Amino acid sequence: MIGFELTEEQRQLQEVARRFAENEIKPVAAAIDRIADPKAAYPLDVIRKGFELGFHALLIPEEFGGLGGSTLDYAVLLEELAAGDIGMANAFHVVMSISEMIARMGTKEQCQRWLVPIATDTTGTQLICFGATEPSGGSEIFCPHADPRLGTRTRARRDGDHYVINGTKVFSSNAGVSGLYGLLARNDDSRANLESCSVFFFGADTPGFSIGTIEDKMGHRASINGELIFEDMRLPKENMLGREGGGFETINAIYDTNGVGTGTMAVGVARAAYEHALRYAKEREIWGQPIGKYQAVGQMLVDMKADLEMARLMVRRIAWQNANKNSREGLLPPNLAKVYPTEMARRVTIKAMQIFGGSGYMKDYPLEKLLRDAMVLPIISGANEVLKHFMSQRLLEA
Repeated sequence: MIGFELTEEQRQLQEVARRFAENEIKPVAAAIDRIADPKAAYPLDVIRKGFELGFHALLIPEEFGGLGGSTLDYAVLLEELAAGDIGMANAFHVVMSISEMIARMGTKEQCQRWLVPIATDTTGTQLICFGATEPSGGSEIFCPHADPRLGTRTRARRDGDHYVINGTKVFSSNAGVSGLYGLLARNDDSRANLESCSVFFFGADTPGFSIGTIEDKMGHRASINGELIFEDMRLPKENMLGREGGGFETINAIYDTNGVGTGTMAVGVARAAYEHALRYAKEREIWGQPIGKYQAVGQMLVDMKADLEMARLMVRRIAWQNANKNSREGLLPPNLAKVYPTEMARRVTIKAMQIFGGSGYMKDYPLEKLLRDAMVLPIISGANEVLKHFMSQRLLEA
């Protein structure tokens, strides 16, 4: 069973990440958030400094140049980065989670080819971008029905020892700033979606691949999201990660990790909102005393604190569970690591804005940004409604 104390190494990692957020992320986060052109908002200098500290290589095994960290290490690191700015945290989150996918599902040759250059990079240019969501919607690609007309629409047609790929992916994180790209594509139109998709990886300079629209988003402004366009892109069969038709098996290898990542970033955003609200409640006075002394505000702060602590414990419990797969004690559905914290982040940021009152709505204060950053969390990395549907079916079948 998980303990409630971090190890000495995890406390050191937490402290390094916290100082990084304080010294490198927070001083520039508000200015980056206000850059009108999303292409100009990418914080390369900050990302490069994070690469120098090895944040991106946390989940890459030591044999391939990484730090060989655990899922709990990952949660500790991401909370601190997201408390500084979730957009910048997300850039690292994607690299870490997808590199773990390669490490778990790739051959030794693939790991040497793709992971070593990433793990040893100190320039901040060897990010990873993975294309899953399509214009038809993110949930469509997870279609569980047998009808082969439904599901993933990007196609990978076999042509000898190569695959020819056509289609479009949207909202892909790190689009246009990555050295390595991955995608999920359909390779058999006659079979059900979940049985007919494969995962491929390729370099940014691959012929037939291009970047389309870079999205102009409500929040997460420091995270670059955009279209990946494939027009007769030819990839050798060696670029397939995992087996043909086993794309969802490959993706599911890190689904727990990815959920922990999104959930712990939600904890970071909520923590930042709570800390701002707590300070404001101590400093802002009305009718001769700090507003925190009034019952309505005090109770909101207690609710926020309870929500925050419960979400953190859930994320860390599932992170521990992911790293200790032989334990069967009190298993929690892994998707709870994503669903509960992301909904919590919305609640906490809304309450924090209420405590700030009219000032919270102004761009002079941090709450309007944190609220915008929190709004998308229940939507990304699998819509919460879809994840709840899958969890409910497993509960009913148990």
